[in-house]
Amino acid sequence: MIAYSPAPVIAAVVTRARRKIIAYFFAMHAISAEDAVAYKPQRFIETRQFDRLRAKGIVRDGKPGTYWLDVAACEADRERRRRILVPVVIVATVVIAMALLLAYRG
Repeated sequence: MIAYSPAPVIAAVVTRARRKIIAYFFAMHAISAEDAVAYKPQRFIETRQFDRLRAKGIVRDGKPGTYWLDVAACEADRERRRRILVPVVIVATVVIAMALLLAYRG
């Protein structure tokens, strides 16, 4: 029996919400304090991700009720994530390959 884990689904939903928020600010060209626009998250997960992006300084406050995307902070966060995930994926791939080789010999 295969165990079900909701983790991949949750990760996909979180990633989609994050990308949707960032795409909104790019589409509205809100990439500086002068170009800040109003934003209201539509769903609970978007609200949580919006709050996290604000806490990280990726989305910044403009005039009251408006926000803008700090592109440099967004790229720095993306690079930080990449530096963490690439080695994890490499190690996981090697472990899976070794397990398959051991199972094949078995």
